[in-house]
Amino acid sequence: MSKKPRGLGRGLDALLPKTAASPTRLPLALIRPNPDQPRRRFDEEALAELAASIKKQGLLQPLLVRPRGEGYELVAGERRYRAAQMAGLDEVPVVVRELDDRSALEIALVENLQREDLNPIEEALGYQRLVELGYAQGEIAEAVGKARSTVTNALRLLQLDEPTREALAEGRISAGHARALLMLPEGERPVVLNRIQKEGLSVRQVERLARRPKKKPAPRNEAYAQLARDLERQLGFRVRLVGEGKGRLELYYYSEEELNAILERLGYRG
Repeated sequence: MSKKPRGLGRGLDALLPKTAASPTRLPLALIRPNPDQPRRRFDEEALAELAASIKKQGLLQPLLVRPRGEGYELVAGERRYRAAQMAGLDEVPVVVRELDDRSALEIALVENLQREDLNPIEEALGYQRLVELGYAQGEIAEAVGKARSTVTNALRLLQLDEPTREALAEGRISAGHARALLMLPEGERPVVLNRIQKEGLSVRQVERLARRPKKKPAPRNEAYAQLARDLERQLGFRVRLVGEGKGRLELYYYSEEELNAILERLGYRG
């Protein structure tokens, strides 16, 4: 990466050129939303209230846009943009800036983070987009003024399946619940997700479920039990022997990395 990001943690002003720019007016029809807008969910009731205010007093704070093709792309101010549409405005005040994709995304992300408008999945997707643009996690953390562990934990949420992401985005489970679900084997997560929503399991209860000792029925023959223990020590993974004389050998893994390690131990070459 050629340039280290600077300024995100200090707000929008630090990202914009220092030259003064007077707002101008543009037809609303010439402005299109930013496809990289981190926030995907908008409170319709709050938008309606803002639209009523705009209808009465006008749009007092200009939108930030950048030239794009024959029109303009919104960089910051999506709530105001949507409310202006609801209010039926033909023209809106804007500040026009020449911004590259990275700068536009930075500004969109910071604007939302400052207002705490992003749900955990939206925040994670915003960070992921910065990663795709070449940012390291440590640089993202420094840029947005958060601990690196916060960014790492947010990005881990993207490992969740779609129903769990949806539950988190809609507030039916918390980010703490989501992180605890990631501690469980994938096959157990849907069941526990359902219990969280129906039984109101706390984060601590889910963590205890994830950390509970795994029951391994001991083979009748102690020699098989000893063999299973020896294999676990050698391989570093949970091993289960089922049956005596004839049966099956089971190896357990709880992440893609562990599966790859098992395959490597077995000499598999895909």
